[in-house]
Amino acid sequence: MSGKTKTIAELRKELTAKERQLSKLRIHRKTLAARLGAVDRQISTLAGESPQRVRGKKAGKRGKKATRKVRTAKRGKAAGKRATRKPLVHYIQKVLGKTKKGMRVKDMVQAVIDAGYHTTSKHFYRAVASQLRKRKNFRRVSRGMYKLAD
Repeated sequence: MSGKTKTIAELRKELTAKERQLSKLRIHRKTLAARLGAVDRQISTLAGESPQRVRGKKAGKRGKKATRKVRTAKRGKAAGKRATRKPLVHYIQKVLGKTKKGMRVKDMVQAVIDAGYHTTSKHFYRAVASQLRKRKNFRRVSRGMYKLAD
């Protein structure tokens, strides 16, 4: 450990110098990223690729940190639909239409999968239960038991 301790004024001076240096480096990084994006666009043009896409990323996003976005927002009419173009609600209605008394959510999960609905969800039970709770075309008979609304 150093024998001399720094005063508050010296620490402030050192901090402002480092902040100034950091600001200059960020500006330099931004200009380099813009130049790199231009080079990438030229390469893609010469290679015959679409100029908007370079190696799976948008050319204009070079300076920003690349993160994967999780699809959570609804995307128009296609929201909630599977590869078969049928939403989960359709399969639930199909399964519940075959019973008069109703069905437990646990049994419904398996019946929906058997009906052809494909999922990789670890929490598919929650998805089915959520659809049953929020839709008006399903009626809760008892705890964990639902049937089609009359």
